[in-house]
Amino acid sequence: MIIGDVYMNWNWNETTIDFPFSSENLKNLLSTVSRKENRFSQFEFIKWCDNLTMAFEEDEAEVSNELDEIAFGIARDIECQWDLFLVNTYSFKELQNLDLSKVNLPQDWFIEWLKQLNEE
Repeated sequence: MIIGDVYMNWNWNETTIDFPFSSENLKNLLSTVSRKENRFSQFEFIKWCDNLTMAFEEDEAEVSNELDEIAFGIARDIECQWDLFLVNTYSFKELQNLDLSKVNLPQDWFIEWLKQLNEE
């Protein structure tokens, strides 16, 4: 990504979720998390969502329709809400030693994101 004359080099997150970055895969993963059937932590899902937004920004995933735009917005919201949840829930000292794979956002948030994605 280029901002002014500065080239932005994104750092991809290492994640155990090995799905291509697409709105359809976001919907499938979000559905799995909403039903509590995920075999990966919410933190892994958050990192995948962050990678999805970077892929869209780098045009590696083609934003070609309204569903992709909605998916991009939801993925961005998921990663932002994760960050806000962490800073609003834990002290700085707690965050330094926190096992992020044990942190869970409220389940109804995932259900609401899935609902928004299905409204496309």
